[in-house]
Amino acid sequence: MKMHNDHLDFETIKAASDIISAIVESSLQERESVIPFNYERFTFFKKKKNPISIYFKNSEVYLKIKLNIKKGKNLMEETLHIQKEIKDEIVHLTGLKVKRVDLSIEKIVPAGSGLSEP
Repeated sequence: MKMHNDHLDFETIKAASDIISAIVESSLQERESVIPFNYERFTFFKKKKNPISIYFKNSEVYLKIKLNIKKGKNLMEETLHIQKEIKDEIVHLTGLKVKRVDLSIEKIVPAGSGLSEP
């Protein structure tokens, strides 16, 4: 990736955003405690927003991720693991510096819920 004066150009930001989104989606899909956001019920009547927001400041990455999580795990431990895993994956696969990974738990879903089924 090209870097100029410690700032990313538009093409690099666009490519990096697509790559980072794919990394985040892949990491979340691999965790059995996370329910995919797009399976949420009643979204037909409301406009769905992208659950992943990516911001760049100079050459640093800031992420905000909305997710649903299954009840039953220690939520603090689980979110810390998710944050670290996503940060480490992005750094390893892109070389970009990840400054923050903010998780927003939108819903805690009962473990036997049908929402976990694709």
